[in-house]
Amino acid sequence: MGATSATVISADRHERLRQFLLDLWEYRELFYTFLLRDLKVRYKQTALGVIWVVIQPLFMMGAFSMIFGRVAQMPHDELPYTLFYLAALVPWNTFAASLSQSALSMEANAQLISKVYFPRFVVPGAIVFSSFVDFAIGWAMLNLVAVVMGYWHWTLLAMTPLLVLIQSAMAIGFGLVLAALNAQYRDVKHAISFLVQVLMLCTPVIYPMSRLPWWAKQVAFLNPMAAVITTYRAALQGVAFDWPLIGLSLLASLVYLAGGFWFFRKRESRIADLL
Repeated sequence: MGATSATVISADRHERLRQFLLDLWEYRELFYTFLLRDLKVRYKQTALGVIWVVIQPLFMMGAFSMIFGRVAQMPHDELPYTLFYLAALVPWNTFAASLSQSALSMEANAQLISKVYFPRFVVPGAIVFSSFVDFAIGWAMLNLVAVVMGYWHWTLLAMTPLLVLIQSAMAIGFGLVLAALNAQYRDVKHAISFLVQVLMLCTPVIYPMSRLPWWAKQVAFLNPMAAVITTYRAALQGVAFDWPLIGLSLLASLVYLAGGFWFFRKRESRIADLL
């Protein structure tokens, strides 16, 4: 008799993690499909297409510069208000959009998730990765404006990969937790926009980090986006970076990513039934 193969179901967490990683690799084409679908939905049926990615931060930059700059006279770290707010809005808009959309991703794909098996992580993961296109367009615009205004510095290029890693890890970590919760408690979606607004107020988008009280600066790493925005502004100024803040923020974002992954995995098997 020939040898027969057997499927072994193990409760060992290391084996489950190994199987999950294998599933991610086997379903990589589905990941690409979700990614392309998100990009097409975002741009295909809009009159201006990717121009919206440029218009939105430029409009907000103008409004912030007028209201918080000219009227409120908000400190701006020796940067022109244009660059001060643009350096914050480019990463923040991408982070906020990817967080909001990934949080709603399970409900938005309920019909597919309830009928077909695939690693559910693929859905929010594809949304965050597709947001890189928006970020790349905004980032190119930021560099162009910095060159025109004479504030461009090579460290803006050097620091971007690290800052994107921090931003993406935080977005995925928070997005996974909210996606799992929204699958079970549908009223969570009503709190997402409020949460994003609160996070924005807790992040130095409108104001500089220097305006925070002493105690807030000591725990600023708990909000990694604070380090991301502050570092972009420092790069435009050509001043020294706050490496302790960057390092702790990187660690915090990876902890959020690991915690979000763990939370999502604990509830992944029940998501199809809940939806």
